[in-house]
Amino acid sequence: MKTWIISELFYPEEISTGYVMTKIAEKISDKSEVNVICGPSNYESNIFTSSKSISDKIIIHRVSVPSLNKNNLVLRTLKMFLLTIKVGWKVIRNVRREDKVILVTNPPSLLLFISFLKKLLRFEYIIIVHDVFPENMVPAGIIKSNSLFYRVLLRVFNSAYNVADKLITVGVDMKSLVLNKVHKNKRVEVIQNWADSEEIYPLIDFDKNAFYNLNLSDKVILQFAGNIGRVQGLDTFMEIFKQINNPNIVLIIIGEGALKNTLINMQKNNGVENVYFFNAKPRAEQIKFLNACDIGLITLSKGMYGLGVPSKVYNVLAAGKPILFIGDKDAEISLYIKNNNCGWAFTWEDKEKIIDFLNKLNLSYIDIIKNKGKNARSLVDQSFTQDIILEKYKKALVE
Repeated sequence: MKTWIISELFYPEEISTGYVMTKIAEKISDKSEVNVICGPSNYESNIFTSSKSISDKIIIHRVSVPSLNKNNLVLRTLKMFLLTIKVGWKVIRNVRREDKVILVTNPPSLLLFISFLKKLLRFEYIIIVHDVFPENMVPAGIIKSNSLFYRVLLRVFNSAYNVADKLITVGVDMKSLVLNKVHKNKRVEVIQNWADSEEIYPLIDFDKNAFYNLNLSDKVILQFAGNIGRVQGLDTFMEIFKQINNPNIVLIIIGEGALKNTLINMQKNNGVENVYFFNAKPRAEQIKFLNACDIGLITLSKGMYGLGVPSKVYNVLAAGKPILFIGDKDAEISLYIKNNNCGWAFTWEDKEKIIDFLNKLNLSYIDIIKNKGKNARSLVDQSFTQDIILEKYKKALVE
């Protein structure tokens, strides 16, 4: 029997999914050889790739696809289908009935095709659910939930999830959503993502001014760092933030994505002076830029309940930073905050409360911020270290 991992992104990529799947492969390769079928190693520029070596018990089978603009929906879709055809062909040629296939849910066409091949080849099949299709297309504005096309897609994707022997979700809220998509006897487990808690930790007296080359000594720094995509809801947050009348707070946005130019134009058109944009930074610099703030901002568009848990949240917590979360009530992140006093949680309907909170923030709150930050780091040490989470994956995938 062989173990196969199928992921669009893999070593040396350090974009979130590629990094996570590489670490999982390394963990389960302790038991036996692991084969990986993945895309080319050029998803982003080379500053987002690892220079570390990988275990020689991991055999990587790459497929080649053109390097197309991932922020263009048409080109991204074309790349997705080319990848699916090539990866699917490798599965047909190499995977046998007695083998185990572990798939992460991205891109959606790959989920559909590998689930179809499961019916034909009868291999053992485990899906690691990072994204729930087609539900996540609704808050992204790609499709309307009341359309016939959506209802057809829902039936197709539900069927794809149902053929798995086991599903692993990254949150309790996601598990509840997936359970509504599959048969009652289907095995669905929860294994959250982890923090790189050995590499990322609070830095005492970190010089934020020097890092940003700005004078922010008298400011509370609110920072968003990550993909500036369609489901983050940052455009909605910017509509709120432009109404803030508080000279004691600044918003730092680090990253790239489809909505970055939209946010920059919103800032310019509305004359918002206390917002600064920086280009995406490599994983190796996380300890610096995550410490270069007072509060980490995590936003998810309305309707994203159960549809995803941003992996960046765990490293924000590891850096000892409290979280300002805006999203659906009782989402995974909101529960972390409520149960562990490690930040503040609002829904998008709490617009006036958000404005009031941001208008009141100043350095007199710094002790409250620091105490919530200590709670954030304690939560990571207790529940979300890499060792804790990878042991859970090893048990779920191998033992």
